Amino acid sequence: MDELRLVDPNTLIANPNNPRQTKPGQASIRQLALNIRAVGLVHPPRVRELGDGSLMIIAGHRRTEAAIYAGLTEMQVHVTKVDNGLEDLAAASENMIREGMTEPDQWRAVTRMREELGYTDEQLCMALMVTPAYLKGLSLLARLHPPILHAIEIGRGPDQKERRTLALSSLEDQAAAWAEMFAESVEEGEDPAGYRLNAEDPDDTVNWRDFTWHLRQDEWYARDARFDDALAQKHGVVWTEDLFGQGSEDNRYVTDATAFRAAQEDWIAEHRPEGTLAIETDEYGSPLRPQGYNFVTNWMGQQETDVVGYWLNRSTLKVEERKFRYTGEETVRSEPRVVEQTPPPKKERAEISGTGLKMIGSVRTLALKKALEAKSENADPWDLVAGLLLALNANNVHIYGCESSSPQENAVKTAMEALFPEGELVRDEALIRRHALESLGGFMNCEVSMQSGSGMAAELLGCLFDADTHMPSMADEDFLKTYSKPGITKAVQAHGLAPLNTGKEMRAALLNAVGDGHWVPEAAGFAQAIGVWTEEVRNRQARRAKWAALTDDLEAEDEDGLECADPEDLEDVMDEEGGEDAGDPDVTEDEPAEKPDLVVPQELVAMQAAMGGRLEILRV
Repeated sequence: MDELRLVDPNTLIANPNNPRQTKPGQASIRQLALNIRAVGLVHPPRVRELGDGSLMIIAGHRRTEAAIYAGLTEMQVHVTKVDNGLEDLAAASENMIREGMTEPDQWRAVTRMREELGYTDEQLCMALMVTPAYLKGLSLLARLHPPILHAIEIGRGPDQKERRTLALSSLEDQAAAWAEMFAESVEEGEDPAGYRLNAEDPDDTVNWRDFTWHLRQDEWYARDARFDDALAQKHGVVWTEDLFGQGSEDNRYVTDATAFRAAQEDWIAEHRPEGTLAIETDEYGSPLRPQGYNFVTNWMGQQETDVVGYWLNRSTLKVEERKFRYTGEETVRSEPRVVEQTPPPKKERAEISGTGLKMIGSVRTLALKKALEAKSENADPWDLVAGLLLALNANNVHIYGCESSSPQENAVKTAMEALFPEGELVRDEALIRRHALESLGGFMNCEVSMQSGSGMAAELLGCLFDADTHMPSMADEDFLKTYSKPGITKAVQAHGLAPLNTGKEMRAALLNAVGDGHWVPEAAGFAQAIGVWTEEVRNRQARRAKWAALTDDLEAEDEDGLECADPEDLEDVMDEEGGEDAGDPDVTEDEPAEKPDLVVPQELVAMQAAMGGRLEILRV
């Protein structure tokens, strides 16, 4: 029978057979400690009293560590006298069910309970609340190179499909490929095959798709074979059972592609059904029409002269089939067209990743809200009017002629009810100012989102209310990791530091230089929006001036002469405004669209200029 006892968490002894060998992160411990301070310890750890009276933890190492972090001098524990065998099972089930252990830790615990304690898979599945397929998947980890296991432990490893591919290759091949990848990442004298990823390494340090591609062992499955056992024996096909395949399928496979192909081709040539055709293929593997036959499509219906043709797919080594119809006409084959393909240019990484831009947007939004709150007592009325005009231009603000169900409606309704309780304005300057700022803060934001972000309007609003003074320091490891190497190089240079060899070194140098000070990159601040907006305004004014000049020229022409505008001048303006060819997928730089030699009557052009986007001119 368990006994509930009050003890000092610092006196508890850790279990040497604790299945959780991977230590939880400090952030996880801190989060749990804060929760314990707020609501107390909901589930006391389970311990066993040893012969000398000390207490050893069976389940609850993480809770104990968090309680110590929270400063508790006393906490409740369940004291039990359970035997050692069940003790391991209880510890593993506690960790695997309630707080997910890393998969390598789960695999080690399961292996120990199988081999040392003699538990069956059925007992393990019932105690750990997992399926037999999940236990089977853990077995893949036994076939992985140790540094790959470490990558999985820190959340940077391959997915299930990639693990299966790796598990089919030998540990020696995995180690050799790993050593080749990290040959330049280790110090002199160290074995690159043993290099281990760090949590600080960029997310794309290992491209698992490419890594597994070089180790891939292609398997050709019996379920895709048309030949029987006699042909398999004739061509030396020796089947191997895939232990990790689907239970309802024939999971036998062979890695000898030559033998598998020969057996498939033999079946097509000599053992296909009577009355069918063996189809030749072109150099690309596509089937060719036999002399006197046509392909049969779905809309053609069936005829007695239709026959089935078979050919071998060179990529999958599967036998493909299709119907052909006898016509007696000679087949004319055209020469295949050779298309030269130019590899796309290598894409350069942005200076700040999408995650970094989202972090900037969230921090900007908080700073903008604080800036608006800071003006609640003395905001200039004209600033408020300008701010509201900017808000009406925000990307996430829509004006409709009917009731709206958008999220910002409640804040606006509250302001309207307070300012117009009986239909007339309550002329209280402080009340108007407060509700205007609360309304702005309720929906204006700097989030990076096409649907709900306010865009440039929010950044200019931040300039108007001096939101840069409310920006927190962004000298944070998590944010700096979002920089590419060129980006972090520019950042340290802007701070007056010399570039270093690696991004990790430059992040550390920048953090050390900032210390407890305040650092916000120029790209994250509000002031940078001024130059961007000014350039956009100039471009708009230039386009409007060009339209105005064109309209004036047309009006100056003789009305009875039906003079026509120059099509090239018209297209220049329409291209800048996103005109008729803007965004046309059929018009590319490599294949420019032909411009018909047609002219546009001046009256139509003048009418389009007057009507804006409501009239479109199509030249056919």
